[in-house]
Amino acid sequence: VTCRDWFQLTLKEGLTVFRDQQFSGQVNDSVAVQRIKNVLVVRGSQFREDAGPMSHPIRPDSYIAMDNFYTATVYRKGAEIIRMYDTILTSEGFRKGMDLYFKRHDGSAVTCDDFLAAMADANGVDLNQFSRWYSTSG
Repeated sequence: VTCRDWFQLTLKEGLTVFRDQQFSGQVNDSVAVQRIKNVLVVRGSQFREDAGPMSHPIRPDSYIAMDNFYTATVYRKGAEIIRMYDTILTSEGFRKGMDLYFKRHDGSAVTCDDFLAAMADANGVDLNQFSRWYSTSG
């Protein structure tokens, strides 16, 4: 699975950061301590970015230069959006969504909307309001 275009970068990087955070918590024998560390990073860098003139959604509509995509918002906030799926759907539901996502899109170029649809369909829930997280700054 790969991203259809650069505007979907938060999907790939958000998943990567989320999995790294989960793994680090398990390896260090303290998921709670790792979560506190992750929140401190988000509060220290991403909140500042969202409150300033460089605020942008995790899936921007346009860009001036590609390096504008490599931000705390795309990576860290993207991971927080992935974490919300995991929290709302439970780890079991999140896993079902991931399995369906890979079944549908193995070998394909995907969008954030494809991921959202797989999560919703695998769990029989309406996640349409989730799409706002991808397009809203702040």
